[in-house]
Amino acid sequence: MEKIVIFMVVCLGSADVALGDDHERRLLRYLLADYDRSVRPSQDAAKPLNVTFGMALTQIIDVDERNQILTTNCWLTQEWIDYSLTWNRSEFGGIPVIRLPHDRLWKPDILLYNNADSAYSNAILSTNIIVKADGNVTWLSSAIFKSSCSINVEFFPFDEQTCTMKFASWTYDGLQVNLLNQTEQGDLSNYVTNGEWDLLNLTVERNVVYYSCCEAPYPDITYRIVLLRRPLFYVFNLILPCVLITGIALMSFYMPSDSGEKVTLGITTLLSMTVFLMVIGESMPPTSEKLPLIGLYYGVTISLVSFATGLSVVTLNIHHRGMRGREVPRVVKRIVFEGLAPVLCIRLDPPSHCLARTKDDYRFCFDECHIESTPVDPELAYDHQLHIYNGGHCGGSRNPSLTETPPRLGAAPPPLGAPPTVHPSLDLFEHQFMRVLNKVYHTIERNDQRLAEQDRRDAIKLEWQQMALVLDRFLLWVFITSTVGATFGILYMSPHTKLFTV
Repeated sequence: MEKIVIFMVVCLGSADVALGDDHERRLLRYLLADYDRSVRPSQDAAKPLNVTFGMALTQIIDVDERNQILTTNCWLTQEWIDYSLTWNRSEFGGIPVIRLPHDRLWKPDILLYNNADSAYSNAILSTNIIVKADGNVTWLSSAIFKSSCSINVEFFPFDEQTCTMKFASWTYDGLQVNLLNQTEQGDLSNYVTNGEWDLLNLTVERNVVYYSCCEAPYPDITYRIVLLRRPLFYVFNLILPCVLITGIALMSFYMPSDSGEKVTLGITTLLSMTVFLMVIGESMPPTSEKLPLIGLYYGVTISLVSFATGLSVVTLNIHHRGMRGREVPRVVKRIVFEGLAPVLCIRLDPPSHCLARTKDDYRFCFDECHIESTPVDPELAYDHQLHIYNGGHCGGSRNPSLTETPPRLGAAPPPLGAPPTVHPSLDLFEHQFMRVLNKVYHTIERNDQRLAEQDRRDAIKLEWQQMALVLDRFLLWVFITSTVGATFGILYMSPHTKLFTV
């Protein structure tokens, strides 16, 4: 008896399952029996079919500035009433909703007008379409769209981009398919934040456009996406290295001119900044409409470093100009030593006591003996010093017996090149002593003149070097001020500048 009861329960349960499956199977055959998916499911052919369209933005995948393409992940919702897909719930076991394959039903050909993906047909993922008993059809799909977006790089990397996604039917005009907004605001309930971009706003609006091909209106649903870039990555990887490289380049004015590395440092920094500029150019769209803000900053910085390197050559020229022996003009000395040096807090010791002397001041002169320092022929120096010794008034007594005795009359003149005739009473040692003394006098005079000339040249050289030092320090502060002003002036030209947005 128990076995009979168990067998009856199992049979009734299997019968219920069979009946349940049979209701859905019968409903599927009933709905698709005479259904033609190429026919617009409108109750009246003269009236448009209302299609409610909605999009939920879930992720900003990428913003390709160079190709001007926005890649997004979206969930699409499309609703309409298909009068061919209605049934009486009581006739089919009370089934209120059924899922049908999307390729078996009519769907509106709503496309992304600003599509930039060649594989657009494979971008939309859809499984089934939800159909209710009153004919309300809901098509839920997910898609990764690549839409064209006009990128404005004027304030890169502190830029704000506005991209649009325009959805509309491609073949049905507004008199056949009328698009309606699902919501007045964009759906961001499932949005995943992006590490590079902040989503400021998502708005939706319905537009009616008349195209040149057709007279009928074409309604569309346009989503406007407003994005703000997070610039911390670019500040740390592009702007900060440029600032540091520029600071090192300006330190060339602080480098001693004798090191020989001033121009090399400037050229090296120029090459480094050119490499960074090439990296920026590879990521920016090749447009000539507007110059990126960071490109403008690099251009101004490269110009400043170039001018600094050129002026380093000028200061090097001034530093080594003293080798020519030309004195610094008085006006220039007054401006540099008396004007710039105190302002820049540079202490200088210009050799003014050396520069005030002239060549005449360096002539060797004996005040007591009144011996002239004019160079003479060594052969004539003997008679000259002999005359000074006998007739001069250098503290010695004049010997009239030696000097007043005239030469004998009729005596033959000495041969050419012979030593001059001396008084016979003059000792030979005294003549030799005076000859050597004359040579010593001229040697000391020439050496003193040489040392005085060398001191004068060294003083002139030192003055040019000190003037180059003052100019280097002046140009250092000028370029530091210019660089800081240009950096903050250019980077804060953007109305949305946020250096440390995270």
